[in-house]
Amino acid sequence: MRFQRLFFAVILACGVTACAKDVTGVTHAPPPLAYVRYVNAVPDTFAMDFRAVDQVQYSQPFLNTAFRGLGDGNYQGYQAGSRHIRIFLDPSPSNTSQAVSVAVASTIMVDTTFTFTAGTYYTLVHVGAARSGAAVKEQLWIIQDALPTQSAASVQYRIINVAPVQGAVDVYVNGTTPLTGAPAAASLAFHSATAYLSQAPGPLVIRLTAPGTLNAVGAAAGYTLQVGTAGTTAADPIFGSGQGGSILTAFIFDASAAGTVGAPFATPGVVFFPDMQPARTTSP
Repeated sequence: MRFQRLFFAVILACGVTACAKDVTGVTHAPPPLAYVRYVNAVPDTFAMDFRAVDQVQYSQPFLNTAFRGLGDGNYQGYQAGSRHIRIFLDPSPSNTSQAVSVAVASTIMVDTTFTFTAGTYYTLVHVGAARSGAAVKEQLWIIQDALPTQSAASVQYRIINVAPVQGAVDVYVNGTTPLTGAPAAASLAFHSATAYLSQAPGPLVIRLTAPGTLNAVGAAAGYTLQVGTAGTTAADPIFGSGQGGSILTAFIFDASAAGTVGAPFATPGVVFFPDMQPARTTSP
């Protein structure tokens, strides 16, 4: 099976040293790799730059990642072991003026080290608030991803709450309007996640309510995952609720903070990111 989460790691390994010889003609094997992705859940400031600052090789940065955004490339191969990570405000003109871009680029928001295990997948979520006085100060939540076995007969998904201001919610999946029955996840708190759930390919709509009520949080109509696109012998598939083999995470984000210069979102909301793409159709 062909997984998007591996595709970029292979490019990285081959493009840097693993599939080439150096100037002396010596072939270098790649080091043990972990697989890392970055999600920006900070609602009150600019886009972010995520970098490993201890080395360049096997250390793909995630640049200009907006609030509610996934770092470009999804999972990337990172050399396993203890790694020094920093997150900076992004200095792009879209975030601020050129006159202060150098100062912005030097603003360190998170500075930490973490030991990554080879062959393990991680989601690194930047949560909390950058401004002073917030109940939850910004921090890096590192999730070790236990991805389920892919099956062409199902779509699998989990739900992660990265919204400290909103806090706990009840999560309904594909419920009727008005909602009835028990939620798929009751009182799902900030900094918590469901196990992977599974359904046959088809509509996938997530609705949020205040715990123990049917009072909608965010969009009352819910958040619908696109159907996706089937793969062919010439094109990779795009994950979606209609494509068997899709594995994904639905992140619950806060609304944007008042007066933020980042992307404005009036209410809490759900964004779907792919954990694993469905398999591409093999050549005849």
